[in-house]
Amino acid sequence: MRSLGHAMSVRTVDRLRALLDRDAQGGGIVACRGDLINRAHYARLLGVTPSLLSANYKAVFAEYEAKHQIATGPLANLDAMRAWLEKAYNSGELGLRDGRIDRSAFMAHFRIKGGCALTKYSRIRKLFEGVERQAREEGYIPKLRRDELEKVKTWLRRPVLNKDHLTINRQALIAAVGIKLNRLRDRPFAEVIATWEAKRLEQAQHSLIDPYFHGRVFTFSSLKNLWPREFLERVGSRFKLEISGAAAGSAKRLYLMLFDALEWIGQSQSRACRAVVTDAKANGRILDGHAWEEAIYSLRESLIDHSVSKKVSVDGRIASLRRVLDALESGRLTPKISGQLPGIKMASRRDKGHLKSVAEAQPTSLNGVIDPYVRFARDQFESACRLTGSQFERAEVDGFITSIADELMRQTKLPSDPVKAIVAVLEKRIAALQNQAEKIFEASRAKCAEGRQLLKQADIDSVAFERSYLGNELNKYEKRCLLREVFPYPVDGSDLARDRTTANLLRLLSDRFAGSPPATNRPVPGYGQFFQKRYLELGGLSHLEGFLLPNAGTCGAVLTLYLCESGANIEVGRTLDRECAESSDQAGSVRITGHKARAAGKPIFVDLPADDVAVTALKWWKKETEFLSPLANGDSDRLFIMRIGARIQLMTPHWFTFWFKEFAATTPGLEGLYLLPSMIRPSVLLLAALRNDGRLQVGRAIAQHGVPATQGYQQKWPTKLIYESLIRRFQTDFETLLVHGFPGGAGRLGQSEIEMQARLDRVVPSGLGTFCLNALNAEGQKDKRCKTMSCWDNCPHLLIVAEVEGIAALQLWRESLRSAAGEWERDRPERWQEVWLPWLCLIDVVEAKMARGPMLKIWRVASKRVTELKNSPNFIPHRPW
Repeated sequence: MRSLGHAMSVRTVDRLRALLDRDAQGGGIVACRGDLINRAHYARLLGVTPSLLSANYKAVFAEYEAKHQIATGPLANLDAMRAWLEKAYNSGELGLRDGRIDRSAFMAHFRIKGGCALTKYSRIRKLFEGVERQAREEGYIPKLRRDELEKVKTWLRRPVLNKDHLTINRQALIAAVGIKLNRLRDRPFAEVIATWEAKRLEQAQHSLIDPYFHGRVFTFSSLKNLWPREFLERVGSRFKLEISGAAAGSAKRLYLMLFDALEWIGQSQSRACRAVVTDAKANGRILDGHAWEEAIYSLRESLIDHSVSKKVSVDGRIASLRRVLDALESGRLTPKISGQLPGIKMASRRDKGHLKSVAEAQPTSLNGVIDPYVRFARDQFESACRLTGSQFERAEVDGFITSIADELMRQTKLPSDPVKAIVAVLEKRIAALQNQAEKIFEASRAKCAEGRQLLKQADIDSVAFERSYLGNELNKYEKRCLLREVFPYPVDGSDLARDRTTANLLRLLSDRFAGSPPATNRPVPGYGQFFQKRYLELGGLSHLEGFLLPNAGTCGAVLTLYLCESGANIEVGRTLDRECAESSDQAGSVRITGHKARAAGKPIFVDLPADDVAVTALKWWKKETEFLSPLANGDSDRLFIMRIGARIQLMTPHWFTFWFKEFAATTPGLEGLYLLPSMIRPSVLLLAALRNDGRLQVGRAIAQHGVPATQGYQQKWPTKLIYESLIRRFQTDFETLLVHGFPGGAGRLGQSEIEMQARLDRVVPSGLGTFCLNALNAEGQKDKRCKTMSCWDNCPHLLIVAEVEGIAALQLWRESLRSAAGEWERDRPERWQEVWLPWLCLIDVVEAKMARGPMLKIWRVASKRVTELKNSPNFIPHRPW
C-alpha cells in the first residue's frame, strides 16, 4: 500500500508540473490573490482536493511562484507600468508636484482606486522612487510647465512691477500668463523670478536715474517723456545724496513732492515752464533763474488753488517743496530762487479744530453726489464773491448750502437771508435733539416711578422664598407649586397676575442683587436659568431693567441734554462728578461744574435755570444711580456710570458716539442726516455768535477758552457773511456821508442825483446825525482825507444843525449806543471808552443844549420823527462797530 501511495504521489507531482509548464508556456499560470498559484484550479484539473495539493505540494508551488514571479492585482501590470512611466517621462507628459511624480494619471490609466496600492506594494513604490530620483538628477520639467515657464520668461522681458520697483507684480503675471498663483511658488518658476528680481535689485543699487535706498526705488525714469535723461540722472543722484539720511517716511514724502513738481512743470504749457524744460534739454541742468522762479511760483499757486485737502496739508507740501529745492540748488542743478518760498499764512490755525456744526451735517443719501440746487447756489455765490472780491472756502460753503437745501426739501420755510436761514437750521436741529432726548428722559423717569409702585405692591419674602426654593426640603413638584404661587404669570394670564409676578420679581432682584439684575448669559449659582425664564415670561431683561434703574439710552439722553444746554465738549460732560450741581450766585440758577482733562483739570462751569430740563435730568440721574456708584470701581465718583451687560462702569466715548448716531437717525426731523455728538458744541457756539451779530465774546464765555480756539468754532461761513455785510454797509454809508455835500459828488461815484438821494435817505435815518465842513481833513494838511471817527474830540469841522431830520438821526444813534452799551462794556471795553462813549456824551450835551428855549420844540418834533422812522418796514438801526 505504501508503494502504491508513493507511486500515485509521483504521478501527481509529474502531472502538476506538466500542467504548470504548459500554462507557463501558454497563456500564463493561473494565479489567485496574494501572488500565489491558484490551488483550487489545478486541483480540479488533477481530480484531487485543493487541501491535498496545498498540504503536500507546497514546495512545487513555491518553486513555480518564484521561478515565474507570480503576481496578482496591480503587480500583474508591473512591466506595463514601467513602460508607461518611461514613455510619459520621455515625452514630458509625466506630471511633477513638489518633486514627486503626479500619481493621478498613472492610477487612472491602470484603473487603480485609492492610494493604498502604491504604499502596499513595495515594487510599485520602488518604481516611482526610481523615476523621481531620475527627475531630480536630470532636472526634469513637464512639458506643460516648460510651456508655462517660457511664457513667464517672455513676460519678464517687459514686466509690471510693484510700487517698490524691485519686485514683479504677481497678480499681473498670472493674469497675463494664465497660471495659478501657487504655481509660481514651484521650483522652476520661483527660481526664474528670484533670479530676475536679484538682477533688478543689483541694477537699482547702481542706477543714477532711479536711486535706491531705504529698501525701495525712487524712480524718476517715468518722467523721460517730459525731461531729458541726463537731467533726470543728475536729479536722482542728487536726491539720493541729500535725502538718503532722512527717515523713510520723510524721504517718501519729499520724493512724491519732487516727482509731482517735475511732472507738473514738464506738462505745463506756460511760457516759463516751457523755457525751463528747454533749458534742461540744452544744458542738462537749469540755468535760467527768472524762468525757474516763475515756474516754481506757478506750481505753488496750483497747489493752493487745486488742492482738495486742508490748507495745513498744502502748507506741508510747500514746506516739502522748499526742502527738495534746497537739495537741487546745492548741487547746482537749479538756480536759487530769491527769498524763501512762502507757505500759507496761519494754515495750522485755520484748519485746526474746525469741527462741523449740525447745520453742516450732510444727508447720508448723497454718497458724494452734489445736489443740483447746491451746485447752482454755490456757483451763484462764487460769482457774487468774484464781483465783490470776497473769499470763502468752497467746502465750508457747500456744507451750509447743502443743509439749507435739505431743510427746504423737508418742507421747512426758511428766511431768504442765508444767515437767518442758518440760525433757523441750527435752532431747529438742536431743538429736535433736545426734544427727543427729553422724551427718552421723561419715559425713563416714568418707568422708574412705575417700578417703585410695583415694589410697594410686592408680597414676596425674598429670604423665605430663597430658603425654600434653593433648599432640599421641597421636591421638584413642591418647588414648582411654590414658584407659581409667588410668580403666577403666565399660568394665570390676567393683568393682575402679571403685575404681581413683575412686582415680586423686582423685589427679589432688588433684595438679592441690589437692583442690578443678572445678565441673561450668566446663570446665577443655585438658581440656574430661573431669572432668564422669568425675563422671557415678562417681556425680556431690557423691559424689566427699566423698572429698577435707568437704561443706558437714558444715560446718553441726559448727557445730550447737558451738552445742548451748556455747549461743553463731550469729555467734560462724560466725566462730570456726582456732585457737579451746586448753588449759583445767579438767582434761580444752578451751577454745573465739570473739568477739562486736556487743560490740566481746568474747571468748566455753566449756570442754568433751576427748572431747566437738563438740570432736572442731571439731578434725577444722580439720585436713580446712587446704588450703582459703589459698584463702579475707580469711577464711583462720576455721574454718568451705567450698566452695560453685566458691568457697571463709566460711559465710554465710543459707546456714546455709537448711541448718538442711532439716536439722531431716529429723531423726527433729522432722519437721513449724518450727525455726530462732536457737532453739538460747535453748533451751540456758532448759534451764540450769529445771535449776537457775529460777536465771538458770548461764545467765548460759554466755551471758556482763548481767542484762537473761539475763532475755530465760530468764524464760519454765516459769521463771515455778517462781517462782510457790516463792512460793506459801513463803507457805503460812510461814502454817502462824505460825498453827498460836494457838488458833483454823485457823478464821481457813477450815480445820478436821484440814486444818491436814495442812498442818503437810507443813510440819514440810521446815520450819525452830524455833518462835516471839511471831509478832506480833520486837522493838518488839506490833501489828507479824514480817517477818524473822533468828531466829538473838539473837531473844528463838526457841525450839528438843529433841524428835525438831523436831530432825529442823533436821537436814533443815541438809542443804538445805549442798547449796545452792555455788550460793548463786556466784550470791547477799550474801544467803548475810546470811541463810542464820547459819542454818547456828545449827544447828551446836545440834548441839554436843546432842552431850553426855541430848540426844545425841534427836539420834541424830532422825537416824533424817530417814532415814525422806527415804524418804517425798511428801518435798520445803526450799531457801533
